[in-house]
Amino acid sequence: MKFPDCVMFFLTRRVLWRFRKPTYVTLLGGPGAGKGTVALELAPLLGLTHLSTGALIRKEIADGTDFGKQVKATVEAGGLAPDELVVSILARALKAPENRRGVILDGFPRTLRQAQMLDEQLADWGVSLTRAIWLELSEADLIERLSLRRTCSNSGCGRSYHLKFQPPKVADTCDACGSALIQRKDDAPESIKARLATYKEESAPLRQYYKRTRGSALVFINPTNAMTKEEVLAKVSSVLR
Repeated sequence: MKFPDCVMFFLTRRVLWRFRKPTYVTLLGGPGAGKGTVALELAPLLGLTHLSTGALIRKEIADGTDFGKQVKATVEAGGLAPDELVVSILARALKAPENRRGVILDGFPRTLRQAQMLDEQLADWGVSLTRAIWLELSEADLIERLSLRRTCSNSGCGRSYHLKFQPPKVADTCDACGSALIQRKDDAPESIKARLATYKEESAPLRQYYKRTRGSALVFINPTNAMTKEEVLAKVSSVLR
């Protein structure tokens, strides 16, 4: 039986699509740079999944999994989950059927060690990071963004808002789940400069590593608080075409 040319073309595209390598993009930048907002908006437009390691960890804790139990006390005390455990749960998410086309990682890796572990994991699967996009904002812009940021109090949601740039539809209420919005302790003015200092210290070796290993796949974008969300999205999407 001979298929019409149009049917053969469709079937060939389906087969090639099924076996194409997934797209893995990471969005990096300082606290408040807008990584989560950009990833959330851009991922569905590109047919990718938005993955936040913070959200993955919060879900594990809420579900009471073995991983969640291991990191619950550390995370609730303001600490960071061990890199090995974070990469393990991320790897499981990356292999999930719904993420087979690829993902946009939101703020991961944070450190040189995490970047190396992620590269090792991807190499084991015969793939690599497609793009590393760094959102570079001035310290003044980051402070303005952080000090006016509000976060959903529901740990299973965790959606972020900004009182100036992305306010909720109803004051102090999450659009997604209806829970109250709060200011995170680390978004308070006295915490912000310490967070920015930590970011600079951690990001310097990560930046050098990606410059050395990713070459042209590492892209720096310089948004400002004067730009609209749509303008920032256009800049980021332009380097993914």
